[in-house]
Amino acid sequence: MPLHKINRFKALVASSALLLSSVALASDWQLDMDENGVQLYTKASQSSPLKQVKVVTSVKGSLSSLVSFLSDHSAFPEWMDKVAKAEQLKEISDKESITYTVVDAPWPERDRDAILYSRWEQNPETLVVTKKVFAEPQYLNKDDSMIRSPHMEAEWVLTPKGNGVVEVAYVSDYNPGGDIQGWLLDMFTYEMPFNTMKNLRASALGKYEGAKFAFIKEPVSSGVAMTQ
Repeated sequence: MPLHKINRFKALVASSALLLSSVALASDWQLDMDENGVQLYTKASQSSPLKQVKVVTSVKGSLSSLVSFLSDHSAFPEWMDKVAKAEQLKEISDKESITYTVVDAPWPERDRDAILYSRWEQNPETLVVTKKVFAEPQYLNKDDSMIRSPHMEAEWVLTPKGNGVVEVAYVSDYNPGGDIQGWLLDMFTYEMPFNTMKNLRASALGKYEGAKFAFIKEPVSSGVAMTQ
């Protein structure tokens, strides 16, 4: 990947950090769904016909197991609702990657594809881990059989809560592209993010335990790192 593109990605991350933090922490979220340990909140978006979405749940596991799980691109179609394909295009560093995804939109709608740059970070004081995600629609030529998603700013937020419990939040400001209304609007706003988080909550993280990342520090309780 050309250096100027990598630098542009990094500048995008830096310039958007405050925006994403305000999206995640704003107090004007409306709770729309609360079922089976998953809460979904929405608020108006300035950049998409969809509302901004925040979905929250809690799971037992280590931070590293969740980072490994959320970095396993080939497994995304197994638990990310409506995601038919996910392929890592570029591993920029151990923290950064570029992924191509395809969302299966029911006929007669055309599928949506997206190119997503992501970067992992951890707050050294709170140990909260974030995966920031941004759409880069010009990275690949368009496939005329699909609609290219023009915009996404999202993040996964992993907050250790003690006793091996991690709160998992997904916050998204997403424009899938095309004419979005009616049942399709509901699918992208409610069905996909809620089902995705429900599937994550039900996923077995055991095979990801033991994963180690140089940039992740686990919280400790009584001198022992918290794990599942």
